[in-house]
Amino acid sequence: MKKQDYQHLVERIRHKINNWTCRFLSYAGRLQLIKAVLMSLVNFWAAVFRLPSQCIKEVESLCSAFLWSGPELKTTGAKVAWKDVCQLKSEGGLGIRSLKEVNKVYGLKLIWRMSTGKSLWCKWIEENLLRKKSFWEVKSKTQTGSWMWRKLLKLRDIAKMFYMKEIGSGCHTFFWYDKWSDRGALIDILGERGIIDMGIGREATVEEASLSSRRKRRHRTELLKDIEAELTEVGNRLCIEKEDVSLWRRESGYKQEFSTHETWSILRVTKTHHSWSRGVWFSQATPKYAFMTWLALLNRLSTMDRVARWSQGADTICVLCKTAQETRDHLFFECSYSSQIWGSLVKGILKETYTNEWKDIVIWISDEKMERMRLFCIRYAFQIALYTLWRERNKVRHEEKLMPIEVLKKLVDKGVRNKLSLMRSKKVRGMEKELQFWFSKRL
Repeated sequence: MKKQDYQHLVERIRHKINNWTCRFLSYAGRLQLIKAVLMSLVNFWAAVFRLPSQCIKEVESLCSAFLWSGPELKTTGAKVAWKDVCQLKSEGGLGIRSLKEVNKVYGLKLIWRMSTGKSLWCKWIEENLLRKKSFWEVKSKTQTGSWMWRKLLKLRDIAKMFYMKEIGSGCHTFFWYDKWSDRGALIDILGERGIIDMGIGREATVEEASLSSRRKRRHRTELLKDIEAELTEVGNRLCIEKEDVSLWRRESGYKQEFSTHETWSILRVTKTHHSWSRGVWFSQATPKYAFMTWLALLNRLSTMDRVARWSQGADTICVLCKTAQETRDHLFFECSYSSQIWGSLVKGILKETYTNEWKDIVIWISDEKMERMRLFCIRYAFQIALYTLWRERNKVRHEEKLMPIEVLKKLVDKGVRNKLSLMRSKKVRGMEKELQFWFSKRL
């Protein structure tokens, strides 16, 4: 596929972004548009075409620029690398799937469809490209077929990890190239020499190999003896009326259906699990608060200790208390100003276990064993306090007046009460008495 072939996809994505001209979309709002709209466009293409790496690079660059800068599409200023954004939420990412992985999975799905389908496309491949050969046998460096065909051939090593055949009659399973034995494809185990040693033709099916009149050979190696014994056993179980069945590896074993999600889950490289993710992406969380909390937990907010690394001479004093250097841990909630906000929200809930130290708060919001109503109030209070204080800090940095502490206390308390009231009106299961609980814990 050349650039002019996929340029339409890139331009459609760019056009979609340009149409989202609202400059007041939060990070969470942009994230939702990327997941629901842009990734759906790419998935549609990837389901049909094997996208070139340059196409994937351009699309991901556009998505990253939109997430961090909006429709302006600035290529600088990303707070988190795109490869880290494309991790599971439990692994510190935002749950966007890497397009490189998605592209690979859809390529594997095409191989599955080709191996199991009886469509006109499958018939054409059998007649014109395979010509009575196994798909696993065709040479990678071939001039036959399109660029798409050659891309699928390059995926065979990965596909072998997933694909196998369950023997019925054995007449549609290649003895050497299909994985019908638990050992794997026999050609990969025995090599070309195995064809000579066993005296079974290269294109032979399992049925032909087990029922042929060939004389069994005496082998010196145990491996060849074991394969002969297995072939005899399979031959005794052959059923002419039963079709050979294609199977695909799933999380619970080999099944007759392909699963895009499970294939991706098995294929992807897993990262370290972050227990704090449970305290960010919980049910009924407000997306824009959760996103800001995610940035704070990764320490990617532009606090002045970080700004000073690339901007010499920057004033690093906290604008809220004007007494200490502004760091994440100081701002949330060691600062004398912010600690009053935090204390007004959760002291009545935490009582003697109350703390304003960042590392201890992170442990609290990650604790799944805590009583549900109590845990939700702490988590939501943490997120709304963090979001509100960060906005207030930014306003003061841009020379606006600092909001009186009592006014800000009422503002965040009202934000929590509004959320709990909304949940009660929606009759969220298990949260019917959350607002009553909140009022009972006010100091």
